[in-house]
Amino acid sequence: MALQLTETRTCDWHAVLPGPVKVEATVERVNPKGTTNDLCDTCALLFDLLIPRLGEVLPFLHPDALQQLFRVARKTPDDEEPLRGPAQLSSAAKESKRAAPGPKPAAKSSATKGKRKQAKAGAWKDDVVQVRCPLPHRADHPREYWVDLRNRTGHARGHKKDDGTEYAGPDVAFELQPGETFTHFCLEHEACAKQGGFGFVNEAGFKAHISKCKSWPPATGEARDATETRPQGKAA
Repeated sequence: MALQLTETRTCDWHAVLPGPVKVEATVERVNPKGTTNDLCDTCALLFDLLIPRLGEVLPFLHPDALQQLFRVARKTPDDEEPLRGPAQLSSAAKESKRAAPGPKPAAKSSATKGKRKQAKAGAWKDDVVQVRCPLPHRADHPREYWVDLRNRTGHARGHKKDDGTEYAGPDVAFELQPGETFTHFCLEHEACAKQGGFGFVNEAGFKAHISKCKSWPPATGEARDATETRPQGKAA
């Protein structure tokens, strides 16, 4: 009696980990080299999130950068509860289920609640340089949606153009908060040059942009330097 053999593909990403694991592959993804990888659902999710942004993500995950990040972190006072992100909250919830029940925490003061309410997405902050985003946002967000200057590129990518592609930071006419002025403009990338330059409030921010965006396509031809029409503002 003939037997029909069915080939089971395994996840390429799990197979190349320091401790290889055989996990059944369920999907395919084309990598930047043009070849196809077999991946499991979890690795496909990581692939979609990280691979298109490798040029921006890898510098943040460099061992030296991580070591320096943890070294400069401030110590949380014993009487202050650290602000956690969604992933940390989920992890903390799992840990709390394993731990023995303890005394109920004291009720948070109205001042603490007010502080966290002010920190919600789109809210104005007094101690951070921000830009106002002109793109549409959900109805439960502030009508004047403010974004930290250092986060505007990531915020822009969260919006889609009419053709379904993501916005790049320079594509959005972010309005700088009153009292601040763009003093440096990037003309090295195609996306930046097409808008007359992507603005920064100091040289450090400009250099950080150049370092993090090495994967951005470079400007071709003569860069447009029409400072009077820059949607990002004018240089001092």
